[in-house]
Amino acid sequence: MRQSNTQNVTVTNTEDREWAINPTISTSGDDCKGYFTGKSTLIVPAKGTAQYEVVYTPKTMTKMITVKKTENEVETEVEEMQTHKGGLFFPLPNGTALLYSLIGTANEPEAEGNLTETVVAKKAKSIIVPIKNWSRESQRFSAVWEVEGEEDPALFIRGAKTFDVGG
Repeated sequence: MRQSNTQNVTVTNTEDREWAINPTISTSGDDCKGYFTGKSTLIVPAKGTAQYEVVYTPKTMTKMITVKKTENEVETEVEEMQTHKGGLFFPLPNGTALLYSLIGTANEPEAEGNLTETVVAKKAKSIIVPIKNWSRESQRFSAVWEVEGEEDPALFIRGAKTFDVGG
């Protein structure tokens, strides 16, 4: 299951009137569009501060990639973590603006649980595997099964190793 991560950005109003700000969240590519979200309006009281909550909910994993770097005319390959990148822009009513970089990394999602079944020898058994798709798009999931105990050539498991689930 994918977990969301929430962080707050503090905006300070130095003026004598309340601010109603419409922040803009952007991403540096369509591959992570919608991963960073926040409310459409932030109200900052006069001479006060307000917290703007940014939620990062990745739908894909980031991974290690090899990057070529040149330093003093020497080219080397370095492994670095790929990131999801975005920006948070606050157009302030006093004519200035605030701009923040958003960077997120996502590992494999945590398993929602294990499915354990006990079967009677020499009897077929169908097992229904509940699968949730939290995305609006269709996804393909991989399945792995393990048999505990000693290996037995008379034992075999048949079934799909991938599941396509609609959005």
